[in-house]
Amino acid sequence: MWMRNKPSQRKDRMESRTGETMNETRTATTERLVDELKAMIERAEEKAVERAKAADRVIRDHPYETIGLAFGLGLLIGILARRR
Repeated sequence: MWMRNKPSQRKDRMESRTGETMNETRTATTERLVDELKAMIERAEEKAVERAKAADRVIRDHPYETIGLAFGLGLLIGILARRR
């Protein structure tokens, strides 16, 4: 009887090790994905700040053109909204 249980015990241990290995792999993959997403979000935030600063510079360099553009877009949106 001892001999019969030994292969099944080996199989159980192998399955347990395989499960542990899969969990470790899954954890490592999850951590890597989280790190990549954090880096991607950080780059997106940096780009957003850069573009906001660039828009601010344009508005400060051309204030009257900006006012005219905002007025024109508001008028166009108002006309289109009224048609519906």
